[in-house]
Amino acid sequence: MKPATRWAIAALMGITIFRAQTILFLPKVQMFGGPAPDGWFGPWLSDTIIGFAVPMMLYLFWTRRGMAVWGALVAYNAVGAFDYSQGLITQIISPMPVEMASAATVYVGIGLFMVAQIVALGLLFSREVITEFKGWE
Repeated sequence: MKPATRWAIAALMGITIFRAQTILFLPKVQMFGGPAPDGWFGPWLSDTIIGFAVPMMLYLFWTRRGMAVWGALVAYNAVGAFDYSQGLITQIISPMPVEMASAATVYVGIGLFMVAQIVALGLLFSREVITEFKGWE
């Protein structure tokens, strides 16, 4: 795999570490007395879990090979992109309060990070990446 591809995948996955900060948003849902609709609980909880998994996934990406590792990386990025789509749907159905973030900020932020995971997923499906992971079995 070319170094540029390796660094691009790592960077695209790495920037999603910011989703771990959503652990701080969990107390802000209405069921806990906060201003955010309860609909945000699921996306924020999954963001927290996926965000805390970033270091482990990057470790696997940099240090391990094999189709099982490649499959785990594909699954991680696919679930991450799907989770971002759920955030966009949640914003449509149960908008985040303006005092927390403007609608534009939510849509742009979630949208950009979703694109990052989709691009990482696309790179993982490139022939050079599959060949490298498959070649180590």
